[in-house]
Amino acid sequence: MTEEQSFRRSFDSLEEIFAFTSGFFAAHGIDRGLLPTVDLALEELFTNMVKYSPAGNALIRIEMATTPGGVEVTLTDYDVDRFDVTKAPDANINLPIEERRPGGLGLHLIRRLVDSLHYEYSSESRQSRTTFRKTQSGRPGSDVRANEGG
Repeated sequence: MTEEQSFRRSFDSLEEIFAFTSGFFAAHGIDRGLLPTVDLALEELFTNMVKYSPAGNALIRIEMATTPGGVEVTLTDYDVDRFDVTKAPDANINLPIEERRPGGLGLHLIRRLVDSLHYEYSSESRQSRTTFRKTQSGRPGSDVRANEGG
């Protein structure tokens, strides 16, 4: 089963997004133990879209689909430049704190918490799609892929 909803390109939309995910989990009997990870990944990806593409389309679409043992989530952003979250460098967590550069920890963490992370971009329509999957049985961070379309 799949549901989708579009959200304003604003940090203020996070409360609505969390209500959407919580409702989806409840309606489809998905293990609520997965919800904190799904919400964290959604928050990181959504806020990056808001922060780094402020001039993009006013709405960002989120689709949620049930999968065996969990959920698959896709964020679609419109009229934006390519930014492949699967190719962003990992944060160097081994450096002393005073030598670290700000940023990158959110994506670093997401890659380790979700089962898979996939990115697609259409140059023709300037549309990006980021999809992640979280299940109870999946091995976090086991499948990270990118695709250039258009």
